[in-house]
Amino acid sequence: MKLLIKEIDLGFLSAHYEHIEFRMFRSDDPLSFISCITCVCETSEDVVKNWRAIQNIVAVYYQPSSSLAAWNVYLAFVTVDKVPVWEKYEIENNKFTARKIVLDGLSEIPSIDQLAIELQKELLGSDLTLDSQVNESEGTLLYFGEHVRGAPLDSTSESREKRALMINNIIELLNQNEN
Repeated sequence: MKLLIKEIDLGFLSAHYEHIEFRMFRSDDPLSFISCITCVCETSEDVVKNWRAIQNIVAVYYQPSSSLAAWNVYLAFVTVDKVPVWEKYEIENNKFTARKIVLDGLSEIPSIDQLAIELQKELLGSDLTLDSQVNESEGTLLYFGEHVRGAPLDSTSESREKRALMINNIIELLNQNEN
């Protein structure tokens, strides 16, 4: 999955904050819908002073149609300044309207393409990798190892179905051996 730049009218935000640049990013996977409104601020004070009001405006003007999509809305605040730790904590742990992230302490304001890459790292974990080598020894093998080994890790529907079948088999095994 990737985040793509989505040209959408964010005039409802720009009209209130001329000194903040707003961008929209959306996931390219229709089954895992994620949208992120990015607020590029000149200073950390702009972030701290305006984040609540921006989230309230987003709550009024940008309401996704389904409850699942509503949980997958992010507000990202970007600035070259360092946002004070407590304020950053407060912003990122506030879940009203949208989940929030703060990208601060940057050497420069990233280009829109660089911003897409940074958001993919933050929201999708695109910088994470799986170690292809597994160090297994006889003593550390899990009881369920034979039931989950070879599970596909991609997001295709076939892989999801195979993982669901594996989980159902484990549940059946646990139900049989419950006592």
